Amino acid sequence: MNIRELDLNLLLVFNAIYTERSISKAAKKLGMSQPAVSNALRRLRHFTGDTLFYKAGTGVAPTRAAMTLAIPVSHALDTVERGLSSVRSFDPATSTRTFRIGVNDLIHDTLVPALVGLARREAPNLTLEFILQTGDMAQDSLRNGFLDLILMPGFAIGDDVASAKVWEEPFTIIVSRQHPLAKRNRLTIEDIQSMSFAFTTHLPRLRHYVDDIFRSHGLERAVSCAVADTRSLYPLVAVSDLAACVGRHFADQFNTNDSLVMFDAPFDLPTISAHLVWSLDAEDDEGHRWVRERVVEILASAFRLTRPAA
Repeated sequence: MNIRELDLNLLLVFNAIYTERSISKAAKKLGMSQPAVSNALRRLRHFTGDTLFYKAGTGVAPTRAAMTLAIPVSHALDTVERGLSSVRSFDPATSTRTFRIGVNDLIHDTLVPALVGLARREAPNLTLEFILQTGDMAQDSLRNGFLDLILMPGFAIGDDVASAKVWEEPFTIIVSRQHPLAKRNRLTIEDIQSMSFAFTTHLPRLRHYVDDIFRSHGLERAVSCAVADTRSLYPLVAVSDLAACVGRHFADQFNTNDSLVMFDAPFDLPTISAHLVWSLDAEDDEGHRWVRERVVEILASAFRLTRPAA
């Protein structure tokens, strides 16, 4: 018996006959014709190899096999109905759904306590799971349903997902205040060529994106160090002769002791945008919308950046 060969609509027919103990009453309940219900029962009998129901008085009675099937079939249909109901009409006060959110090291400490605190007040039965988002395979985690939400740079977003822009910021080049070039008013092309850069290993596409910008101006970045997360760049640069190309807002945020100096590049660097991303099949999910709207609000507010038009 292979479940993939079964028309699952037949289970609705089975459940109705079992509940009503009558072919005609089951047909009325389902809004089907009596011949259509009889034909569905005939297909079920062929699939299971059991008669399932036999004539009893003016109706039908279940066989032992039908009684064995009745509980799991009813439970499965109830589970699907509850799941569909929760998607159609999400009530944060009562929902028991679970949402998995991909986070990186830059937003984790900002997002997690704020979103959990909000959920405990407004949706106390929700479960929030925060998953460390690494590498360039995050969108696959949306497509296969492992994650509900991720944060991504705008240039890396595919066409088969939905997104909302959360913020954007310009790139800047940071060096230590003790760096030989720190006292310059501005950097030259020759200065960039003499620098050694650090970057992160967890977002290869971001490194390639920045490298391509430098190459378009005839520059090949010399890379001397790669770290595992973005937060590590700032203290590393502060105590070394390395440079890094990062978002200006986060450079300001992590420059707490004024140990970093920020420079504009001697050529135009585009802004880098951050987007909250989700799968297209979650677009109209009310519960999903409730969570993602609050994630956007928290991040945009925390980073004190004006949200641009999507």
